Amino acid sequence: MPWLYKQNGSENWWVGFRLNGQQFRRSTGTADKKQAERELEKLNAVQSAHKAGSLTEDFVAMLTGKNTSGQSLRLYVQQWLDECKSLSPQTVKKYKAVTTEFCDWLNATDEAPLLNAVSTDLLASFLRKKRAETSTATAKAARRCLGAFFSYAVDNQVLPASPLPSAKSLKFNKASQSQRRAFTLVELSALYKVAPNGFWKFMIKAGYFTGQRLGDLVSLRWGAVDLQRAQIRLTQSKTGKSVVVPLRDELAAMILELKHAAGIVKPGDAIWPEQSERYAKQGAGVFSNEFYSECLVPAGLALPRSKSHKAKNGNGEVTDKRGASVVSFHSLRHSFVTHLQSSGAGKAVTMELAGHSDERVNSIYTHVSELEMSQAVKQLPGLNND
Repeated sequence: MPWLYKQNGSENWWVGFRLNGQQFRRSTGTADKKQAERELEKLNAVQSAHKAGSLTEDFVAMLTGKNTSGQSLRLYVQQWLDECKSLSPQTVKKYKAVTTEFCDWLNATDEAPLLNAVSTDLLASFLRKKRAETSTATAKAARRCLGAFFSYAVDNQVLPASPLPSAKSLKFNKASQSQRRAFTLVELSALYKVAPNGFWKFMIKAGYFTGQRLGDLVSLRWGAVDLQRAQIRLTQSKTGKSVVVPLRDELAAMILELKHAAGIVKPGDAIWPEQSERYAKQGAGVFSNEFYSECLVPAGLALPRSKSHKAKNGNGEVTDKRGASVVSFHSLRHSFVTHLQSSGAGKAVTMELAGHSDERVNSIYTHVSELEMSQAVKQLPGLNND
């Protein structure tokens, strides 16, 4: 019998069912339970027809969400974007911008090209064009957005495999790539010491002890923090993956102080309301720049940037002469992973805590208990808060 359920990261109801020993799942396309139940009734009728031996090709198409002609790329993109509404506005905005640009580049309509006609070569051509017109970082971000879309199609059995080309095969200009590294313990202590205010002290400590990304920490809600169980539970805005990260005592103590200072709070309230609102409106860039100028530079880990860092080269092309820093806020995530591993945490534990989204890594996961994760976080070297 088909069944209804809620899938993590989606506002809509989903339906699951089995056909010929294979499990299928697809979105009903609606968050209204009554409408979803009507869809379920249709599928029950389909299953009855199948049992009666009268299941036609059209019935199979309705059941699996597939048909012999395939699905339109543009229409399936819109379905995916509708499913992404529960993610952060900035993430949805990025997803929409990249997929719209890709569809426009292909001159896609509601009828063509079909989703299953999008080849690896087509995607590679688009991404190389993106790299030529922008930067390696922008092209990589576009690849990640398209990767999320095609993974969605694969998860829903609309495509057998993702056509997305590997980063290695794209051969982006390595000279322009900024290779981020982890902070040393001395550098972490220096960063914390020069942090200009309570917000950045929290961000540094939370970034290092949880390994979560800047946007997820800026937007963190009180409902995500369980002080009684000493855990943070959140859904990562970039990957949609739900993670549970144990709280180190010193981070838990800091959050408790913030809660006492805030007074009465609701689960949906942001821990940092002003910064969370600013992030929703302006994105991560303004925070990355602040971290650079107010933390990295004072700590002696980066050089001050000139106000006018744009220049033209001999060919009249606009360049960025300030150069890329090998450390950034994201280096706190690198530090979390690096120091976990150097403290003896296994790969499965490290990836589970970090919320790694690579399916090749996820495929080797074993079940990781909360106790294992808590013990791993406790083994992290502490910060010198003096």
